[in-house]
Amino acid sequence: MDEQQVENGEQEETDTEAEAVDLNRVFREEERDLNSMFPDGEMRKFLRQVKKNRRGNERFLEGIKREKLWQEDD
Repeated sequence: MDEQQVENGEQEETDTEAEAVDLNRVFREEERDLNSMFPDGEMRKFLRQVKKNRRGNERFLEGIKREKLWQEDD
């Protein structure tokens, strides 16, 4: 396989993965059909990553609260 065919194969995998993102499963609390609102596969992939990052940030902040790293010195 030449380099162009490999790149095309990787692009097809990325496109398929992006289109396979089901926003209705990612954002279960929404009452709208998010897949029809965001038909672009790359946008779906981006929104899934945003949700993942948000959960990570929330876990990080909870960890900080539990460790009480931000207490002021008395």
